[in-house]
Amino acid sequence: MVCTFTLCSVADHGQAIAEMRRVLKADGKLLYLEHGCAPEPVVALWQERIEPGWRPLAGNCHLTRLVGAALRGGGLAVEPLGQGYLPKAPKVLGWTEWGVARLPGI
Repeated sequence: MVCTFTLCSVADHGQAIAEMRRVLKADGKLLYLEHGCAPEPVVALWQERIEPGWRPLAGNCHLTRLVGAALRGGGLAVEPLGQGYLPKAPKVLGWTEWGVARLPGI
């Protein structure tokens, strides 16, 4: 299963993750590439400030969602493969994380 730049905009990302977990085969993988809350406190603060105005303009995109934590909270084992800012994107919009998530114990 592949999830790219989706979890930021679904109305209930917890429910979306639960559904992905439900349909993931026992030996399956969820490959993800998502953007979300930056690790730098100053950037994260600006993300919080602009998110209320940003969401209606960008299809309900939440800038402050914690990708890895959300996947782990949804009952998936997460193997981060990389993270960083997208080149040429403003930091408040460009933090990304990518990796592999699996059912626990697999």
